Amino acid sequence: MAIRDYAPILNGVMWTQVVLAVIFVGLRMYTRYFIIHSIGWDDIVMMVNLATLIGYVGCICIGVSHGIGKKFADVPPADYSKAIMWEAIGQGICIMGIAASKGSVALFLLRIVLKKWHIWLLWFCIITTTILCTITTTLLFVQCRPTAFLWDHTIEGGVCWLNFTTVGLTMGAWSAAMDFVLAILPWHIIMGLNMKRKEKLTVACGLSLGVFAGVCSVIRTYELQALSSLNEYVYDTVPMLLWSSTEVVATIICACIPVLRPLYVKIKYGSRGDSSDRSYPLNNYDKKESSGAPSKGNSGGGSRIYMGPGASALQTTVKYNDDNASEESILRETNVNALNLPIQNFSDGIRVEQEIEVTSHSKGTSRGSSLV
Repeated sequence: MAIRDYAPILNGVMWTQVVLAVIFVGLRMYTRYFIIHSIGWDDIVMMVNLATLIGYVGCICIGVSHGIGKKFADVPPADYSKAIMWEAIGQGICIMGIAASKGSVALFLLRIVLKKWHIWLLWFCIITTTILCTITTTLLFVQCRPTAFLWDHTIEGGVCWLNFTTVGLTMGAWSAAMDFVLAILPWHIIMGLNMKRKEKLTVACGLSLGVFAGVCSVIRTYELQALSSLNEYVYDTVPMLLWSSTEVVATIICACIPVLRPLYVKIKYGSRGDSSDRSYPLNNYDKKESSGAPSKGNSGGGSRIYMGPGASALQTTVKYNDDNASEESILRETNVNALNLPIQNFSDGIRVEQEIEVTSHSKGTSRGSSLV
């Protein structure tokens, strides 16, 4: 038997999603501010993204009180137009939230990329998605003359000159494509680096969780066909409304997880920061080195970045304070050395070098010094 009233499901699912989003964004901001001490534009845009999600769910919640989720016969005529109005307002907010979500992920990736074509591609994603979302939101409210005719067809002389379903499907397809681009790009960045295979897969998977948001976006795009519904609009569009919020929440969670690694390290290891046994060559991160060719970084003592216990004998290690060892700090440092650039503090607030402890290991002897 078909459900005649989706109101409880809409309210329950959407507000649960809001709670999850608030938790993840809250943990992200705590990690950035109190552990890494670096708030970036990606964090600010993520806050905007959270605000749009709350605004969207709030509008749908008000619309539910007027009949969203119910059959036409179960909604009073005076409330039906208000339900459509609040749904339209919510959709407009959600569309701009999609732009914010893609922008936050792209700005995060800009922290770790150095190649020009990577930078241009990410800015292309940000600009085109923002422009398309702005156009889509504008067309949503101007598709009918007057605008109120969109939700109140009793207005005399009103007319809708645009089939917004086509616009919505175009926007949905572009959103899904951008999700997959932003999920695939980290693999191209990481797999060319001279890192342990296990570490490559771990970091790449962490930065590519946005593929789940892409799947949600594909399903949401399919459900956008309900926008053409005439007789049961506020009932038939329920799946589209749910998948819209799910897409935004999935993006928030997937974008926050890679940033929370320093918090995980702090909770599990305290001030030690010994989260793993990763050690990478300090200089010349290139494919020649990985193929066995000699390099400056491996001549003589072979300086290596030390991320935990397990360094072999007769090698000099450089140990980094792991408090800010999130994916972007690890990869940024790796990319810098891949281009033979000096280690330095970056303008975006990512501190590649905080504290260095140089320790020499040899058989039977151990001596060390600390450089601050």
